[in-house]
Amino acid sequence: MTRHAPRILFRADATPRLGGGHVMRCLALAYALRERDVDVAFACRSGSTGIAPALARSGIPVTEARGDADFDCPPEWDGRADAIFVDLYTSSAADETRMREQADIIAAIEDLPGRAHDCDILVDPMPGGSPMAYSGRVPGSCHVMAGGAFAPIRAEFPRLRPRALDRHREERPLERVLVSMGLTDLDGISDTVARIALDALPDAQIDVVLGPQAASRPALEALAREEARLDVLVDIDDMADRMVRADLAIGAGGGTALERCVLGLPSLAVILADNQRAATQLLHEDGALLAIDGPGRIAGALPGLIDSLTPKARARMALRAAAVCDGRGAGRIADALLARLDDLSEGAPAHA
Repeated sequence: MTRHAPRILFRADATPRLGGGHVMRCLALAYALRERDVDVAFACRSGSTGIAPALARSGIPVTEARGDADFDCPPEWDGRADAIFVDLYTSSAADETRMREQADIIAAIEDLPGRAHDCDILVDPMPGGSPMAYSGRVPGSCHVMAGGAFAPIRAEFPRLRPRALDRHREERPLERVLVSMGLTDLDGISDTVARIALDALPDAQIDVVLGPQAASRPALEALAREEARLDVLVDIDDMADRMVRADLAIGAGGGTALERCVLGLPSLAVILADNQRAATQLLHEDGALLAIDGPGRIAGALPGLIDSLTPKARARMALRAAAVCDGRGAGRIADALLARLDDLSEGAPAHA
């Protein structure tokens, strides 16, 4: 290994249609690596930090990516990283092969079915994932880390987990609902959900979390000036604490559902994209959440599902959710990546 601290570059984007989830889960892993004295940086397409401002506030260097495999390392890195972590839906195995010109180790996060990779570590953080599913789709030497135990989640979630589980396992009245449909608020879905929740729960406080560019922001901020039970929270840094205080969440499927599972927060999850469907339905079948299959079914399904979640049902769901994911996946991934770098320094091949 080189004498400098390990240098790990993240290649991820945030866009209006994709949202900010890829950048945010890479940021969780980047923080875990920084705690282990690793130098980290990001390469993102233009506009990514506007959609995911937490990256801009992190102090982590960000360079502009010109394409999936066309980007620069920070100038002080002399053109090379020790490892590149790829979290893109648009990239291919050929792109990862090209990235080997800039790094000895390539790692990837994957939650789309059927894709092939040229990587040394592959992380599939979705519940029900299995290394066997990647047989023939990754190099034989690739270390596959699959399942909810490897979800890269920010450290505040596992830190607050004991307090959250104590609270959510109680049979409590439904007094506070957290609505979080993603940073980009696809098609203004947060406005629809918030208004239904206000009508269905006339005595509850509704907290809506939005990104700064969310489509629903103007309408919901106007509504909040008239409705004391509605609070609009823009670009917050205390999401885990908000989840601890909520009695129910209404959110998107996919990776954000795993954050709620860490804290045992009962939730209704709307499947907003095809890649969210399999994992969200699995969590639904396991009793960890209740799923709504697409935005078009929200109006018809949401009031009845809210009504079905009695205090006893929510306490039971909290137990099932907490069993899915403990929130320590970022540390596990960081340790595996650093172990691979150590092996490389001792002469073991990174890629066979």
